[in-house]
Amino acid sequence: MSRFDANLENLSAAFDKLNDIREQSLTISREIVRECSKSIRNVHRNDISGAENHIKSAQKKLTDLKSICSEISEISYAGYVLDAEREFVEAVMFYNFEVKGTIQPFSEFNLHPSSYIQGIGDTIGEWRRKALDHLRNLDIKKAESYLEIMEEGMGILNELDYPDALTGGLRRYADNARSIIERTRSDITNAFINEALRKDISNINKNEL
Repeated sequence: MSRFDANLENLSAAFDKLNDIREQSLTISREIVRECSKSIRNVHRNDISGAENHIKSAQKKLTDLKSICSEISEISYAGYVLDAEREFVEAVMFYNFEVKGTIQPFSEFNLHPSSYIQGIGDTIGEWRRKALDHLRNLDIKKAESYLEIMEEGMGILNELDYPDALTGGLRRYADNARSIIERTRSDITNAFINEALRKDISNINKNEL
């Protein structure tokens, strides 16, 4: 074999290995996203046990993913890997608030910091859905608890001031989260006013009787 052929063969072998790792990591990333989506749906259905099982499955897959691509930066920072991390943060955040009433700290995740802050931004949207569910059931106090955790998450985003190249678009996530929070605050305020009016009318009717 000539030096040219040997060189080309070694180069092709290196790229074949990278491509195999890419295909594996792409498959695992998709599986993580599916598990996280199922966990979030279960939380909305108040199936906390089911949500936990999907998170555990996603955690195992994420560990496998990190192991596969940890030493290959072009894969470790690939969009689909970061998407999987972001979805995992969202699922864990959403689940953790239902169980513990707190925001899961970054130190308890093994992932890129940009994935963490993006996950917070996405979770704020899920918390709005839960708040609206409670408003429909006239449980204003419970809805307010989701508004409070949304504002806590927003507080984290507001305190960070780094270039978008590092954060993956922090300002865009923060602006979107701020809009969601303002709409939720308005919905809760209107629900509170309507409930107060309903009680006043009910009391007036009772007094007239």
